[in-house]
Amino acid sequence: MSARHAASRAHGFTLLEVVVALLIVALGLAAAVELTTLAAGNALTLQQKTLADWVAMNRLATLRTASALPAAGSATGHAPMGGSTFYWREEISGGALPQVRNVSISVSAKADGPALVTLRSSLAAALVPAAANAAMGVP
Repeated sequence: MSARHAASRAHGFTLLEVVVALLIVALGLAAAVELTTLAAGNALTLQQKTLADWVAMNRLATLRTASALPAAGSATGHAPMGGSTFYWREEISGGALPQVRNVSISVSAKADGPALVTLRSSLAAALVPAAANAAMGVP
């Protein structure tokens, strides 16, 4: 009888072994949940920055297609994009030549929030058709 009792005991796990195994599985699952949460947060941030970049590029395209070079100064506004509203601020300053303007467009998710993206570019009279004609004296 003692041999049978010893054989049946060799086939099972002790309570301590089961608790340690469950602890290892729980730690692994907690790490997986943490990584999934981090990845979801990064995806949301990346989406917001992409949409903000599109807003900045749209503002730059608006300036490039204007009938004249923009005057130096600053302007603010908002634009819908991807189901959200983004707030932009543009700073325009003179360039090295009279026919050039330096443009900096910052876009944020909140009116007074930090910029998600900042786009910097230059505009030249040659890139704005009517301004190029005026610079060359063509009516």
